[in-house]
Amino acid sequence: LHVYIPRQNQRQWTPGYKTTHLPEATVGIIGVGGIGAETARMCSEFGMTVLAVDPRVTDPPKGVAELHGSGALNEVLPRCDFVVLTVPETPETQGLFSTETLGRMKNTAVLINIGRGAVVVLDDLVRALRAGVIGGAALDVFQVEPLPPDHPLWTMENVIITPHVAGTGPYLENRRTELFVENCVRFNEGRELKNVVDKANWY
Repeated sequence: LHVYIPRQNQRQWTPGYKTTHLPEATVGIIGVGGIGAETARMCSEFGMTVLAVDPRVTDPPKGVAELHGSGALNEVLPRCDFVVLTVPETPETQGLFSTETLGRMKNTAVLINIGRGAVVVLDDLVRALRAGVIGGAALDVFQVEPLPPDHPLWTMENVIITPHVAGTGPYLENRRTELFVENCVRFNEGRELKNVVDKANWY
């Protein structure tokens, strides 16, 4: 899409761009809570091999071929064609993807961030993209939002930008209401609530 949409705008009929066959691709999902687990399920439906990294989850969510602790991140990254970030912002994840971490990815890999902007050091990402350290990026969240109009990411051909909308949809408020109602029922019945924040872990 990042190649063909600009060509459409320029009325260019130029097929032949090299693509990735998803059933032969490996995706690394960093953080497999609710969002990451659903991402894993959807990726597996496309036939992708799903590797997951999470410090707390012990049972692999549906579709996950391998589940690793956070200490295995550096070993998982070189195996991935796509890396999807769905981690929360914590002291441990701030700046997690910097020059060193990006350098462990394949030079053809695509970084996708739908988690928290603070996880990726944007200056390091720009340098990595320019130098061909990684193949591309799809970004919905950023260290600074809105992303400044003069930021170099806007005009990079191997970058797709969306304005922090990955979590939106026509049923967002319905889902929130359903969760609130369910938690009210659980509270009245003395059962454990859903989505309780663990303050010690920041999420």
